[in-house]
Amino acid sequence: MTKQILSAPKPGLYFVYGQEEFLKRRFLLDLKGAVIPQDVADLNFSSVSGPDQADRVLELAYTLPQFSEARMIVWYNSGYPLPQMRFRKRTEEVIEKISGFPYLYLMIYSTDDEFTGNTREEKAALTKISGTPLCFELLSPARVQKWVCRHFEAEGVSVADENAAYLIARCGTAMTELSSAVSKLCAYVKEKGKLAVEHADIEELIPQKNVFSAFYISDNIRKRDAAALCAYVFDAKSRAEKPQSVLAAVTAEAEKLCRIKLAQKNGIPYSIAAKKLGLNEYVVKLAYASVTSTTESRCFRFLHACYEADRALKSTSSDAWGTLFQLVCSV
Repeated sequence: MTKQILSAPKPGLYFVYGQEEFLKRRFLLDLKGAVIPQDVADLNFSSVSGPDQADRVLELAYTLPQFSEARMIVWYNSGYPLPQMRFRKRTEEVIEKISGFPYLYLMIYSTDDEFTGNTREEKAALTKISGTPLCFELLSPARVQKWVCRHFEAEGVSVADENAAYLIARCGTAMTELSSAVSKLCAYVKEKGKLAVEHADIEELIPQKNVFSAFYISDNIRKRDAAALCAYVFDAKSRAEKPQSVLAAVTAEAEKLCRIKLAQKNGIPYSIAAKKLGLNEYVVKLAYASVTSTTESRCFRFLHACYEADRALKSTSSDAWGTLFQLVCSV
């Protein structure tokens, strides 16, 4: 879809989300280049950040393009399409008012911390967006490997397929991090007078990164693997992720297990429980096997610990990451 948009751009509202930040930013840059002449880009491109910026967006939207047929606004951290309650009315009013302006490209940019598109509420919100939602997910290792090889070639450095695959195994598939790793490796081998990246170069220069699957938290809460959950929290801290986001994910899984435990206690088959709870049947089946070996009181004790952690994180004097480590150790 992005290629079609770039080949024949149309003004309107675009909601950009997904895990692959590199592709999201690349798309914004390419679209900006396609609709705004470079010599007047400063006059017709604006960015704002924050859920309280609706009036500023409105002001910018009413400013007609100068020496151009288009104006582009990128709105970061807006909370849309599920803005905070105190900002919701104004945000939705402004977006509805300006999204049909014939010259305006309104790009609402959401990070994966803000909006994943995976929850029931988020999926419902996507169907109500008046513009075009664009999801940029992480690419598969095979597709990223081709991109990595081209990136090396552009720098005049060769890399064997197996070494490109090894780099991805160490670094992950996020293209921003891979781009940085490729640049480091190119500079490194050129300084050594080489024109090819070898296995030893990658091992020496690029640290091993923990890669967590989409179901890592739920899998390890079911297994009650405190060590694995601590590794996840440590990695999140090193990436400067918001501790509230980690706690929200853990709490959601704890609540899910409590509901599933009650369904099992009441003798409801997992297939029926899945429909009643609006959850994937296979996930509920796995959870049934997990809660069989634990007590109802233990499930609810961990959920209560999540709520206590949430209260602690809202205190300005709390050690947020220390609270999270303590929580997952109690699983």
